[in-house]
Amino acid sequence: MKHITISLFLLVWIGTAFGQTTKPASLQPPSKDSRAITVSDWKSQSPLKGGGDVFWTEEFNWADATSQLGWLLPAGWKLEDPGDIGYNWHWAIDTLKGVYTNEPPLSSTSAANGFLALNLDGYNKDLGNYVNYLAVNNSIVSPAIDCSGHSSVLVRLAQNFRYWSAAVMTFEVTNDKGVHWASFDMKMGTLYSERVGGINAGEKVDLYLNITDAAAGMPEVQFKITWKDARLYYWMIDDITFMEGWNNDLQMLYYEANYDNGTADKEGFFYAVPKTQLSGYNMMAVVRNFGNSEQWGTHLNVKVDKNYQSVYDQSTTPYVMYNGLTDTFRIEQQFVPEEFGHYKMYFSAEMDNPDEIPSDNYSSIPFHVTDSLFSRCDDDPEVSFSTWGWYSYQHEGDLMGTWYTLKKDAEINSISCYINNADIRSSFRYVLLGYNAEDGTTYELLGSELMTMDSTILKNHWVTMPLIKDGEGEFLLAGNSYMVCIEFWNNLDFQNAYDSPRYSIGSDRSNFYPSGKCWFYQTEIQAWWSSGNDLFMLRMNLNDHSNIIDGAATDALAGSTVLQNYPNPFTGETNISYKLSQSSDVQIDVRDITGRLVWSQKLDNQTAGDHTIVLGADSFQPGTYFYTLTGSDFSKTLRMTVSR
Repeated sequence: MKHITISLFLLVWIGTAFGQTTKPASLQPPSKDSRAITVSDWKSQSPLKGGGDVFWTEEFNWADATSQLGWLLPAGWKLEDPGDIGYNWHWAIDTLKGVYTNEPPLSSTSAANGFLALNLDGYNKDLGNYVNYLAVNNSIVSPAIDCSGHSSVLVRLAQNFRYWSAAVMTFEVTNDKGVHWASFDMKMGTLYSERVGGINAGEKVDLYLNITDAAAGMPEVQFKITWKDARLYYWMIDDITFMEGWNNDLQMLYYEANYDNGTADKEGFFYAVPKTQLSGYNMMAVVRNFGNSEQWGTHLNVKVDKNYQSVYDQSTTPYVMYNGLTDTFRIEQQFVPEEFGHYKMYFSAEMDNPDEIPSDNYSSIPFHVTDSLFSRCDDDPEVSFSTWGWYSYQHEGDLMGTWYTLKKDAEINSISCYINNADIRSSFRYVLLGYNAEDGTTYELLGSELMTMDSTILKNHWVTMPLIKDGEGEFLLAGNSYMVCIEFWNNLDFQNAYDSPRYSIGSDRSNFYPSGKCWFYQTEIQAWWSSGNDLFMLRMNLNDHSNIIDGAATDALAGSTVLQNYPNPFTGETNISYKLSQSSDVQIDVRDITGRLVWSQKLDNQTAGDHTIVLGADSFQPGTYFYTLTGSDFSKTLRMTVSR
């Protein structure tokens, strides 16, 4: 068995850009730390009900054709630039462009009037290298707003931003002309390098802030929006509104479904779990009473569906939650899936009174019990990751990997990775690493063939490759941790590699996982580093094909047979062969891993005997599918994978 030892002598959490690090951490595959995720449904809000009466609005209709800049700062507004850097908030109506930014205008209600912006990439675009970029420190301050007739005050604004490193983004409020300021964070739980709320380019999210304590009943309230300690990306804001608060409004700020690994350390969430590795899930959420009134009967409810049928429904004990209070709710009874199938968890923050803004009370998480697929990530990346983020030296043979711990013994067949982008001159292979707890080292158990990048997998594809088995390394043991990795080469000198697309893999930001589950190894300095917020999209595929029917009922085959498609996985065409014991109409349905029907065809009057159906990969997105053939005396479901 191949047994190459790689020392893990340097382990550092990466929380900032391009090599900025905190102090080293100890080496271990699992970690007690956890990474917060936020409610993803920031994209819409219900119409205002009950409270929410608007008494002041700014739509940034600041265009002025007589000005050399095309706009003028209205009376009462002012900009603060304490470092005299010149990176100021400004009015915009067109696409923001810069080093890493090409962001269309904000899709706000008053988009035609323009919006407020701070375009760091635009300001830094002429400074050459990132190390020369200047950090912003700029604020925009409003004129005085009369809140004297209002017993509660909420602020709502539309925004879209990306930031890098430890940027400060705040909304500050004063009622004494700037002597004292109350500060509110505006990041909405957003991680660096991704858009707020996971939205698409040009979209917006609505941020609500309760500033009652600082503003209610006060005649001269001012706010200040500040961005500092950031060098990359952009921030857009529009439609700032002051309104009275709602009486009844709960908000679910955070939710979590944590796989029970039998220890005190959190394991995180798994999007796909082989039946042999099943364990219970612990569910919790953080809920805030954002309304003016105390809320009786406040509780968290979690439901679980399996193949669209309810299999679990539990709630916390209801209690009275006072206004302004934030609390943690934990479901006492674990959910333990038992059979193959497609599952979905539904989280709901509930109370006796009807919620006036219900859209931020709910969230849901799909997951799947499979036979072979073991995956922390879902199918779609939010961002990408590359060791070339540290581009001060060569990265030939760097590794990026994700840890999996086995509940029961299993045999591994292959590894899958979502390749986000790569230079066509790159090569890569997959590697399975074991972990030696005694001396804190990893060692190579198995590897795949080295694959040369080609045009079919240059960007945005799942790629699966078998591991070269040696009769020993493929047999994984219960209780042990294993890292599935991708290893890249580009065979270019540093400058040519730097100027090329290089390579990157997908990173999933949609599911909860603790820190310490993803690491990357830099060959040139022989160091392992934690990925920080990035969940590398690397999957383990076990040697198990017991999920023949995907948990759904089936009729006896009665002499008719359906064979596994070949080739599988496939990049061009695949053949599905079947034999009919008697004449029959045949229906073929293809569903994705969530159970959604993506392709269907009915074949009339098929005679007894052998038949073949040819499917082309062009009809499907890369991924895993289940095809079902149904005839007069049979129905059978099998799995296929498109990997172009």
